Amino acid sequence: MAHFDPMIGVITSRKCPTCGHHEVGYETDDGTFVALRPGDRIGVFPTSPVPDIAVEACNHPQATIEESGPDLRQFVSWVPEPLRCHRSLCRKYGVLINKELIKGDMSPALYEMAYRQKLEWLIEKEVHTPLSIILDRFFVAPHLASGNPKQVADALCEELDEVTAPLTQVSEWLQHEDDTRLLKMIHPGTTTDLKGEPISDTQLREELNSMSLEEFFEALV
Repeated sequence: MAHFDPMIGVITSRKCPTCGHHEVGYETDDGTFVALRPGDRIGVFPTSPVPDIAVEACNHPQATIEESGPDLRQFVSWVPEPLRCHRSLCRKYGVLINKELIKGDMSPALYEMAYRQKLEWLIEKEVHTPLSIILDRFFVAPHLASGNPKQVADALCEELDEVTAPLTQVSEWLQHEDDTRLLKMIHPGTTTDLKGEPISDTQLREELNSMSLEEFFEALV
């Protein structure tokens, strides 16, 4: 029987230097990237002891682990004003912005920063369903689930048009707030869908904070 020396590394992903697609593999201690291929045998080693809070939650099924998220006291909510009366559009385009950063009108650059931060928060607080399963369900892209929340958010923005569409559409609308660009944001809906009662800043902020990653993806697709 053939003998193979074990390889130890950390699971990661990278953009292939040859063809540019994302590939999943592991990085060894000397920085070498080894791509995973179908049929490869792997072992999984815990990176740290199981926290006491996790053990306690297992012993008491009703116990919950608090999910991470922004401190709402430091943030204000924003969404293009015509969309404020439409819940799904608020989820799709709404963002939370640090009070110290928004001193005047919204700009395309500031919106992009807030939108990417929104993605990171949603990814970070998703603890119930593996991220790869969610990405496979909505975009058939489980390979984009590798890395920390910022790396995953960057990969989503780089690889998926569905994720970057709100950035492009809001940026265009901020530069020219006309009906043509408004219709692009609400497609396939029409302006008749925007006749409801607008929600307040506080309601929008709470809506964005309570939204799950899957709810956000549902709004995108």
